[in-house]
Amino acid sequence: MSTLLVVEDLAHPAIVGWGGIALHVLHYLEGLRRLGHEVYFLEFLEEQPEPSAIRYFEEVIGSWWSRERAALIVEPSLESVSGLSAAAVREVAQRADAAITLSAHYRREPWPLIDDVRPRVLIEADPAYTHLWAALEDDPADIYGEHDFHFTVGLNIGTPRCSVPTLGLDWYAAPPPVVLDWWRGEAPLVRNRFTTIGVWRDYGGYLEFEDQVLGPKVEEFHKFMSLPRLAGEPLELAFVIDEDDPDRPLLEQSGWRLEDPAIVSTPASFIEYVAGSAGEFTCANGGYVGTRCGWFPQRSACYLAAGRPVVLQATGFEDVLPTGEGLFAVQDVDEAAAAIHAIRADYAHHSHAARAIAQEHLASAVVLGRLLEQVGIKPGD
Repeated sequence: MSTLLVVEDLAHPAIVGWGGIALHVLHYLEGLRRLGHEVYFLEFLEEQPEPSAIRYFEEVIGSWWSRERAALIVEPSLESVSGLSAAAVREVAQRADAAITLSAHYRREPWPLIDDVRPRVLIEADPAYTHLWAALEDDPADIYGEHDFHFTVGLNIGTPRCSVPTLGLDWYAAPPPVVLDWWRGEAPLVRNRFTTIGVWRDYGGYLEFEDQVLGPKVEEFHKFMSLPRLAGEPLELAFVIDEDDPDRPLLEQSGWRLEDPAIVSTPASFIEYVAGSAGEFTCANGGYVGTRCGWFPQRSACYLAAGRPVVLQATGFEDVLPTGEGLFAVQDVDEAAAAIHAIRADYAHHSHAARAIAQEHLASAVVLGRLLEQVGIKPGD
């Protein structure tokens, strides 16, 4: 049995109350634990958190993980405000076999208390964006930090199918893992429509790549605005979108239902919402689409695990994952409408196919077992 440290944000002010992000972390923690390893979760904050952030951390960790295997550390003071003490973290680090960071944190320095742990493993969650931004730096470690292994949810990064710069690093594909028994295909369809979850005006801005200017997700959604009419049914967005956003009237007039994103504020409510939907339709950030980096989101992996078919704007993931049954990669609004019609024509078949894709390609035992094998960590007892 190996001792593994997992580092990511959970109580950061920007993501408190985002059930899907919390569940993303939990899939890794539980998946690694089920492979037979001793797993600890660590979060480092730049400043003292608000009491509400500490409560959220403790609610998620207490309900889904273990306070004896987690710590929330204020980095400048090295004070632990929840979970293990700083001294206990340092003691665990002395016997740790790897430190795994779940996204690029735009810092060169290793995390305090665990800075001697090797190997350091990065699982990069924002392909193309971080790669192109890192290409502008003198050293990519200013974006990624100094790691021994680099994995990415951009399934085409580092292959001939994608020309995004690899920055002299060896990149391994790592699709998002799901703990399958957290998702049950027999859940009732509370909302018999295609849904998705996110932010309408997300970060990212614009990228320049191979004489293209690639825009944010909102611009990609505008290309699919007529989809409810073409599909013949309303579609739902549990999106953060301002009340006075100029796109609100257009979305509602075009057949999009806007759901309060508070409906998915916890891991349990996120699972309930996804499993209660008929499936997912969503667009991707322009940087994922235009670079064909192969980005595939944890959220879509969850829909598949729940047996809910997914219609996702093509990013190149279709080069790696099977499509056409249960999972569809679409280039434009007509293809998206055709995919929804096909799913509705034989929903049971596509629901079964969705679950089968998750079982074969996204199950935590498959994804994380392969990742640890590439790092050189043997299965646990």
